Amino acid sequence: MADARTINRVESRSPVSDVGALSAVAGADALPEVKDVWSRSGSRYRIRSIVLLAVNVLLFAGVGGFAHWLRSGVRFAPALDGYWDGLWQTFLSVPMIGQSDAGASLGALLLTPISVQDVPMQIPIVGLLMAALISIPILASLLYRFWSSIPFIAVVGFLAVMPWLAVALLASCIIVSGRRLRTRFRFVSALLGLLPPVLYLILAWYGTTDLLAGRIDPVDRMKFIAPWVLAIVAAAVVFAVVLAIAKLVDYRPGAITPLLAIMFGLPVALFEFHVGRDELYYRLLEARNDSQFADEYTSAPLEQMVREAWERHPSPRPSKAAIREQMETRWLFELAPDISPTRSALARYQAELVDECDRFLRNFPQSRYAPNALFIKARALDMRVDPGEFRRTKWIRYYSCFPSPASREPWRMLVENHADSVLGAVALLRLAQLEARDGDVERAIAKLEILSMRFGTGSRGGDTAESQSGSLKDVLARGTAESSLGIPMERVLLEARRLYDLLSANRDPLYGYDPISGPRRSSGPFPFGLMDLDPRHASYVDNLRRLEARYVNCQIEDNIELEIAKSSDSVAVKIERLERCLERFPNRDQVPEALFRLGAALKVCDQPGRSEAVFARLARDYPTSIWNEQAMRYMPRRTARAGSWGWPDAAGAATGDER
Repeated sequence: MADARTINRVESRSPVSDVGALSAVAGADALPEVKDVWSRSGSRYRIRSIVLLAVNVLLFAGVGGFAHWLRSGVRFAPALDGYWDGLWQTFLSVPMIGQSDAGASLGALLLTPISVQDVPMQIPIVGLLMAALISIPILASLLYRFWSSIPFIAVVGFLAVMPWLAVALLASCIIVSGRRLRTRFRFVSALLGLLPPVLYLILAWYGTTDLLAGRIDPVDRMKFIAPWVLAIVAAAVVFAVVLAIAKLVDYRPGAITPLLAIMFGLPVALFEFHVGRDELYYRLLEARNDSQFADEYTSAPLEQMVREAWERHPSPRPSKAAIREQMETRWLFELAPDISPTRSALARYQAELVDECDRFLRNFPQSRYAPNALFIKARALDMRVDPGEFRRTKWIRYYSCFPSPASREPWRMLVENHADSVLGAVALLRLAQLEARDGDVERAIAKLEILSMRFGTGSRGGDTAESQSGSLKDVLARGTAESSLGIPMERVLLEARRLYDLLSANRDPLYGYDPISGPRRSSGPFPFGLMDLDPRHASYVDNLRRLEARYVNCQIEDNIELEIAKSSDSVAVKIERLERCLERFPNRDQVPEALFRLGAALKVCDQPGRSEAVFARLARDYPTSIWNEQAMRYMPRRTARAGSWGWPDAAGAATGDER
């Protein structure tokens, strides 16, 4: 019986105990026993270890999903269309050669869709999130052995879509899984395991600096370094706490789970209570708006089409210049008609963006970005393609300064609910344009007067930069909601004042407001007014001449001549027409703008003497005109630091055009 009990005790010994016994016999040079979660062979320990490992993987999958959601608004990355192509492109964004763009790991977390510069609270959120992504796989390799870290590395690579960080963590887990490093100095081995992720962060940071150049103040660069410093420090703290708990419980399973739950819950809680889901979804909405209506340079694809058409042409081939002219004509034909492919794509973009704006407003009606969503919706409905710009420069550009009747309702909602904001100023201008076009000139003038009183008396209303006192509170403060829209308030005020002067000074004694708004009853061959004509339309000048012929000697004849002169592509022709306009109408309301544009055109033609004389006349005869304020930007002035003459560029502000 004694012998049987002895045999049972021998058989019940674990393989690890046998290894320990053999190591003791082997001598002083033998490796000590490695004690980890799997050291206990009892079934209840194994089941508990497997269950808790599965729980840890699930919690970590939540961390990875949250990391991807912060960049895309999608919690489960494989559900995206083109997921594998996107993953491969992210993998090709090699950090060390400076290709870490918005699709790569660090660039996306820092810059898009939520920038740490705009929302500084993202610094601790991203830092703690990265600490969890880095520390948990290394701890799994230390406490559960190397093979147990594979699911965690897979989460980083495939759910968080950070393949290069996954590669760095794979190297870390291989390092810390060595038998010698997993024995006594586990904290030191964990710190050694941090070296590949630290190297990755450094290389990826250098890959991101090109994106930051010129976009941020050098002082703000600390905001882009702080998350990674916090990530490394927090990872080291997690190592110390988890390893201390593991040693305290003699490496029983369950040491990682509490810290992992905290590392998952803390960034989520910070984001939910201090940033908000509306911030993410609005930034995604804004990014889509910017990408869909971004300018497109067509020279390269146009040249490729010309080359392919020339190569397909049978001999004898025509010149490439002739084929290029044919291709340009075809592109202009596609841009001009309402049924062209480009216009159809624009209509589709507009519908999709409007749907997204409506969805945002339904889900976040109380968000600080609700007015922005209304603004984006209204501007999307107003967006048009500029064929004239393509004809001149081969750029496809969009503009929204000629409002569409479809945008009336969102503009009205902005005026009713946010009249004192910059967005309300733009809405007042757009509604005034629409009402003047409809013949309600008095209401349009009243709206322009309100706009002038609220935003034109020294207060710009659109100053989106807040004062920076340098305190910690100011560093962590968020800017105004509308600052990211980049609304040029000076142009808005200039266009509003220009429209006010046109409407208030040009009620015709014979025709009333018909030359401006068109006849109330659509009759005759030309039932339109000046406000119905889009200055960027290809037939704008022809329609102006038809309007002038329709209302002979009308009150706005001078304004029509000014518009014709402004539409001239040749600067010399523009100067000639402006001078003729000033000679024909020396005392009409168009004179201040005509003088300003004549002075600017003379400056472009390198005639500074004549330009200064024109500006001097403008300042003398019309000192309170808004065009005199614009002319002051063109007047030569002595710079503060140098003795040279400086000429500020006011060409953009002078146009009155605003996207």
